[in-house]
Amino acid sequence: MKTKSKSEAQKLAKAYSFNKEYADVPVYIIYCSRTEKYYVDTNGLIRLWEKLICYYVNGVYTSEK
Repeated sequence: MKTKSKSEAQKLAKAYSFNKEYADVPVYIIYCSRTEKYYVDTNGLIRLWEKLICYYVNGVYTSEK
């Protein structure tokens, strides 16, 4: 989910944590400086960004090309 403010993102993350479907799944709040928006998602969004943007590859920072 995409939100404009940090407080909205925190509310969404809390809602995810109360959902039984995501009982043992970590929920992340990610800030994107390019779009100036907060994203709330499980691990899937982080892995997608690692592959698309190539800033992080398997959790290790790589510089821009």
